[in-house]
Amino acid sequence: MTYLSEMNEAIARASRLGLKTPNFQLMEGQLLNQKVYQDIPYIVRDAMGDASLEEVAAQCLSYHMRLLPILNDYFGTELTYTIGHVAVGSKIYFEQTEDQMQALIKSGVTQPQLSIHAWLTLPTCEILDFTLPTTFAMLSKTKEGYGSVLSGHADRLLNDVSYHPMLLGEDYLRRIGALVEFEYFL
Repeated sequence: MTYLSEMNEAIARASRLGLKTPNFQLMEGQLLNQKVYQDIPYIVRDAMGDASLEEVAAQCLSYHMRLLPILNDYFGTELTYTIGHVAVGSKIYFEQTEDQMQALIKSGVTQPQLSIHAWLTLPTCEILDFTLPTTFAMLSKTKEGYGSVLSGHADRLLNDVSYHPMLLGEDYLRRIGALVEFEYFL
Protein backbone atom coordinates (compact mmCIF):
# COMPACT_ATOMS: atom_id res chain seq x y z
CA MET A 1 0.00 0.00 0.00
CA THR A 2 1.40 3.42 -0.88
CA TYR A 3 1.67 6.27 1.59
CA LEU A 4 -0.94 8.23 -0.41
CA SER A 5 -3.34 5.28 -0.13
CA GLU A 6 -2.77 5.23 3.62
CA MET A 7 -3.38 8.99 3.81
CA ASN A 8 -6.69 8.53 2.00
CA GLU A 9 -7.60 5.68 4.36
CA ALA A 10 -6.73 7.93 7.33
CA ILE A 11 -9.25 10.49 6.02
CA ALA A 12 -11.90 7.76 5.70
CA ARG A 13 -11.06 6.47 9.21
CA ALA A 14 -11.50 9.96 10.68
CA SER A 15 -14.93 10.12 9.08
CA ARG A 16 -15.89 6.73 10.55
CA LEU A 17 -14.73 7.93 13.98
CA GLY A 18 -16.60 11.22 13.68
CA LEU A 19 -13.43 13.31 13.67
CA LYS A 20 -12.57 16.46 11.76
CA THR A 21 -9.66 16.08 9.41
CA PRO A 22 -7.66 18.61 7.40
CA ASN A 23 -7.99 18.60 3.64
CA PHE A 24 -4.94 16.84 2.18
CA GLN A 25 -4.21 18.15 -1.33
CA LEU A 26 -1.61 16.09 -3.18
CA MET A 27 1.10 18.08 -4.94
CA GLU A 28 3.41 16.63 -7.59
CA GLY A 29 7.17 16.87 -7.26
CA GLN A 30 9.20 17.31 -4.13
CA LEU A 31 9.65 20.12 -1.65
CA LEU A 32 12.59 18.71 0.30
CA ASN A 33 15.88 19.77 -1.27
CA GLN A 34 19.39 20.87 -0.29
CA LYS A 35 18.29 24.44 0.56
CA VAL A 36 15.51 23.13 2.83
CA TYR A 37 17.96 20.83 4.60
CA GLN A 38 20.28 23.81 5.15
CA ASP A 39 17.45 26.07 6.40
CA ILE A 40 15.56 23.62 8.64
CA PRO A 41 18.02 23.52 11.58
CA TYR A 42 17.88 27.33 11.85
CA ILE A 43 14.10 27.44 11.49
CA VAL A 44 13.69 24.85 14.23
CA ARG A 45 16.24 26.55 16.50
CA ASP A 46 14.55 29.95 16.02
CA ALA A 47 11.12 28.44 16.71
CA MET A 48 11.98 26.05 19.52
CA GLY A 49 15.12 27.50 21.02
CA ASP A 50 17.96 25.22 21.95
CA ALA A 51 15.71 22.38 23.06
CA SER A 52 17.31 19.77 25.28
CA LEU A 53 17.23 16.16 24.19
CA GLU A 54 14.59 15.48 26.86
CA GLU A 55 12.42 18.25 25.37
CA VAL A 56 12.59 16.55 21.97
CA ALA A 57 12.51 12.83 22.82
CA ALA A 58 9.01 11.40 23.27
CA GLN A 59 7.48 14.86 22.69
CA CYS A 60 6.27 14.28 19.13
CA LEU A 61 2.71 15.50 19.73
CA SER A 62 3.53 18.97 20.99
CA TYR A 63 6.82 19.40 19.13
CA HIS A 64 5.29 18.83 15.68
CA MET A 65 2.19 20.85 16.58
CA ARG A 66 4.38 23.84 17.47
CA LEU A 67 6.43 23.52 14.26
CA LEU A 68 3.42 23.13 11.95
CA PRO A 69 2.47 26.82 11.46
CA ILE A 70 6.12 27.84 11.12
CA LEU A 71 6.82 25.23 8.46
CA ASN A 72 3.54 26.03 6.67
CA ASP A 73 4.86 29.59 6.33
CA TYR A 74 8.32 28.44 5.27
CA PHE A 75 7.06 26.08 2.54
CA GLY A 76 4.16 28.37 1.51
CA THR A 77 1.77 25.43 1.63
CA GLU A 78 -0.15 23.38 4.18
CA LEU A 79 1.69 20.53 5.84
CA THR A 80 -0.44 17.89 7.52
CA TYR A 81 -0.12 16.92 11.17
CA THR A 82 -0.13 13.13 10.89
CA ILE A 83 -0.77 10.52 13.59
CA GLY A 84 0.10 6.88 13.10
CA HIS A 85 2.70 4.21 13.61
CA VAL A 86 6.21 3.55 12.37
CA ALA A 87 7.73 0.26 11.28
CA VAL A 88 11.45 -0.45 11.28
CA GLY A 89 11.79 -3.75 9.49
CA SER A 90 9.19 -6.04 11.03
CA LYS A 91 9.06 -4.15 14.37
CA ILE A 92 6.10 -1.78 14.73
CA TYR A 93 6.14 1.19 17.10
CA PHE A 94 3.20 3.25 18.42
CA GLU A 95 0.49 1.15 16.79
CA GLN A 96 -3.13 1.84 17.64
CA THR A 97 -6.02 0.08 15.97
CA GLU A 98 -9.20 1.82 14.93
CA ASP A 99 -11.02 -0.01 17.74
CA GLN A 100 -8.50 1.28 20.28
CA MET A 101 -8.94 4.79 18.90
CA GLN A 102 -12.71 4.51 19.18
CA ALA A 103 -12.39 3.34 22.80
CA LEU A 104 -10.10 6.28 23.65
CA ILE A 105 -12.55 8.71 22.07
CA LYS A 106 -15.23 7.33 24.40
CA SER A 107 -13.13 7.11 27.58
CA GLY A 108 -10.38 9.67 27.12
CA VAL A 109 -6.77 9.20 28.15
CA THR A 110 -6.52 7.51 31.54
CA GLN A 111 -2.79 6.75 31.64
CA PRO A 112 0.01 9.32 31.78
CA GLN A 113 1.77 7.76 28.78
CA LEU A 114 0.11 7.07 25.47
CA SER A 115 1.64 4.92 22.74
CA ILE A 116 1.15 7.30 19.83
CA HIS A 117 3.33 9.07 17.29
CA ALA A 118 2.96 12.20 15.17
CA TRP A 119 4.96 13.73 12.33
CA LEU A 120 4.40 16.22 9.52
CA THR A 121 3.46 15.25 5.97
CA LEU A 122 4.12 17.62 3.10
CA PRO A 123 1.59 17.68 0.22
CA THR A 124 4.15 15.73 -1.84
CA CYS A 125 3.94 12.74 0.57
CA GLU A 126 7.35 13.65 1.95
CA ILE A 127 7.61 13.51 5.72
CA LEU A 128 9.44 15.42 8.43
CA ASP A 129 9.89 13.73 11.80
CA PHE A 130 11.84 15.86 14.25
CA THR A 131 11.54 13.58 17.30
CA LEU A 132 11.81 9.87 16.44
CA PRO A 133 15.59 9.66 15.88
CA THR A 134 16.26 11.40 19.22
CA THR A 135 13.68 9.23 21.00
CA PHE A 136 15.30 6.05 19.65
CA ALA A 137 18.77 7.34 20.56
CA MET A 138 17.72 8.03 24.14
CA LEU A 139 15.99 4.66 24.48
CA SER A 140 19.02 2.80 23.15
CA LYS A 141 21.42 4.99 25.19
CA THR A 142 23.47 5.94 22.14
CA LYS A 143 24.36 9.29 20.60
CA GLU A 144 23.54 8.11 17.09
CA GLY A 145 20.40 9.95 16.00
CA TYR A 146 20.45 12.70 18.65
CA GLY A 147 19.00 15.84 17.10
CA SER A 148 18.45 14.19 13.70
CA VAL A 149 15.42 14.63 11.47
CA LEU A 150 13.93 11.69 9.63
CA SER A 151 12.81 13.02 6.27
CA GLY A 152 12.14 12.09 2.68
CA HIS A 153 9.40 10.71 0.49
CA ALA A 154 7.41 8.31 2.65
CA ASP A 155 7.47 5.57 0.01
CA ARG A 156 11.26 5.73 -0.33
CA LEU A 157 12.70 6.02 3.19
CA LEU A 158 16.02 4.33 3.96
CA ASN A 159 16.91 1.66 6.53
CA ASP A 160 13.65 -0.25 6.12
CA VAL A 161 11.67 2.52 7.90
CA SER A 162 8.04 3.05 6.96
CA TYR A 163 5.41 5.48 8.24
CA HIS A 164 1.74 4.52 8.40
CA PRO A 165 -0.78 7.34 8.85
CA MET A 166 -3.88 6.51 10.87
CA LEU A 167 -5.40 9.99 11.35
CA LEU A 168 -4.74 13.50 10.07
CA GLY A 169 -4.91 16.65 12.15
CA GLU A 170 -5.23 17.09 15.88
CA ASP A 171 -8.97 16.57 16.47
CA TYR A 172 -8.39 13.03 17.79
CA LEU A 173 -5.84 14.29 20.32
CA ARG A 174 -8.19 17.00 21.53
CA ARG A 175 -11.10 14.57 21.81
CA ILE A 176 -9.14 12.08 23.92
CA GLY A 177 -7.61 14.80 26.11
CA ALA A 178 -4.02 14.33 24.94
CA LEU A 179 -3.50 17.83 23.57
CA VAL A 180 -4.08 21.06 25.38
CA GLU A 181 -5.02 24.25 23.57
CA PHE A 182 -2.25 26.78 23.22
CA GLU A 183 -1.87 30.17 21.64
CA TYR A 184 0.59 30.68 18.82
CA PHE A 185 2.11 34.13 18.49
CA LEU A 186 4.53 35.36 15.84
